[in-house]
Amino acid sequence: MSEPRKIAKEKFTFVQREGKIFDKEFETKPVGYFRDAMNRFAKNKTNVIASGILFTIIIFSIFQPLITDKNYVNQESSIAFLPPRIPVLENFGIADGKVFFENQPIDLSTIDPSTGYAGDPIGYDPQFIADDTRIYGTVGCSDRTELCTGGEAVIRLDRGSAGLTIESRRSFPLSTSIPSVLAIDVFDLPEEGVLNVQARVDGSYVTLQEIRTEGITEINVQAALTRLGVTSNLSSPIRLNFTSPGLRDFTAITSVGLYQNNNANPIIFDTGFPLSQYTRVVIDGELGFYARQNGEIQVVSFDYDSYGALFGTRTLNAMARSEYDEIVANNSCTIIDNPENPNGWLFSEGCPIEEVLFENPGVIVGGINYSTYSVKVNYAALNGYEEVPYYLFGTTGAGRDLFSLIWVATRTSLLIGFVAAAINITIGVVFGAISGYYGGNVDILMQRFSEVVGRIPFLVVMAIFIAVFGAGIQTLIFILIVSGWIGIAYTTRAQFYRFKGREYVLASRTLGAKDMRLIFRHILPNGIGTIITASILIIPATIFTESTISYLGFGIGHGQSFNILGITFSGVSVGVLLADGRPELVTRPHLTTFPAIVISILMITFNMFGNALRDALNPSLRGSL
Repeated sequence: MSEPRKIAKEKFTFVQREGKIFDKEFETKPVGYFRDAMNRFAKNKTNVIASGILFTIIIFSIFQPLITDKNYVNQESSIAFLPPRIPVLENFGIADGKVFFENQPIDLSTIDPSTGYAGDPIGYDPQFIADDTRIYGTVGCSDRTELCTGGEAVIRLDRGSAGLTIESRRSFPLSTSIPSVLAIDVFDLPEEGVLNVQARVDGSYVTLQEIRTEGITEINVQAALTRLGVTSNLSSPIRLNFTSPGLRDFTAITSVGLYQNNNANPIIFDTGFPLSQYTRVVIDGELGFYARQNGEIQVVSFDYDSYGALFGTRTLNAMARSEYDEIVANNSCTIIDNPENPNGWLFSEGCPIEEVLFENPGVIVGGINYSTYSVKVNYAALNGYEEVPYYLFGTTGAGRDLFSLIWVATRTSLLIGFVAAAINITIGVVFGAISGYYGGNVDILMQRFSEVVGRIPFLVVMAIFIAVFGAGIQTLIFILIVSGWIGIAYTTRAQFYRFKGREYVLASRTLGAKDMRLIFRHILPNGIGTIITASILIIPATIFTESTISYLGFGIGHGQSFNILGITFSGVSVGVLLADGRPELVTRPHLTTFPAIVISILMITFNMFGNALRDALNPSLRGSL
């Protein structure tokens, strides 16, 4: 080893030899446990924002239904299924109150081939259709309705049938003196099939001609009647009798026409809808059915201003005189002569009734005239709206404001979630603490019990409780707490096994600390972060479970309500709204989309809020920022 280095003592000097040293006072204030936790909570800005969103939803669910002027309680069928309409966004064509209707049947009477106008859809006011969005087309149909045009009439035999006969609804004038032709266009005919064209002569039907080939068959009416010995003109329905030896054979007929004097224009021409109206004649041994195929319906797709159509000017053909008098008396309605309509009159601006077209004849009973008016009304003013209203999320099938209804439903779901979660957390923490702290046989017995409860199928539990207690809020909470505490019990038990053998716990036990002090003073606070995270997540999980049960129709629903501390809560939850929107998912997706978005945001923000609390309340992170 080398010898230590020697330093001359002259190089050493005293520091503060003549000065005095005092203890310095702390310049910072002491930070308590919860203040320190809040500082750590506020450090993560993302979690703070998520928590703000969560509490905003909670506040909205409490107060929005109290201040809204929109109806979310009573049914108002006149405004059912309105689409979302949101200020500002509507200027960009988003949530503007318009609905795209696809393939709506056209009123055939509105088609004008001379101008190329392809017609208006049935049941829609043309003035509220965006003309630049019209898309015309056709769709296939097999309906025996007037809107279904073209196609063929099909006669199909059942197995073992002797044939099938159909008959025209009107009579054909069959003349022995005027040259006439009965033309039958057969689209499809089996090889051995026969189509007999029959007419009624002297009370019984006889065959004018047999058709054995496809295509147009022309029957000389005069020659056929002469062959049958008919000497006078007759009027008879036409019967078409189809026979074939094959199993389930069929024939398809395109048209039946009657022409006279070599005229190119038929006096009777049945095709499409008229041909589909032929009726089946019930004859013994004849089995099968008469149908239609390859028809077409003329349709149009378009954007429709639902709000304008509903809240704009509408014509009411029968407004009761009593209702008319009440509206006039309760509003600023001054009658103005209408020179263009001497049978009616106009009203001053601001009156819900804009114009009376005419008074319908009434009856006088007991000196009172019970008559009605045909009127034009401003529907918005008639229903108490100063202007066309905004329904931000649209309306439901019952005419309720979906925006307000979602917050009512969220309030109900949150209440159920908090109540059920509080019960589950209490049971789970106590159960898990006892099981984890004492261990041994106590732990084994308690764990076996929790496993048995947890293995009971959820649907079985739900069915038993509903069968015994019936559907309702109490039953729903019972269902949610039967096994809802098991997860938090497992988490608590794991934390107790983790911390109960630590030195500070052993030291406290050595100094005589009781079990309750060890559990709640030393072990539980150290595992509280994980327990709180699991506990917080029970709330959205409970809400999801409640939504599932209500979605299936076994929870709460419309028509139910419950009272807590004198406050009446509606029986509408997020699950109920999702169930209501399910049948309309394709045509009206907003009925499902908005409730789904709210419940998704609840899940995400609750998760982030739970993570933030876990970090904030973790004692091992105290003092760290």
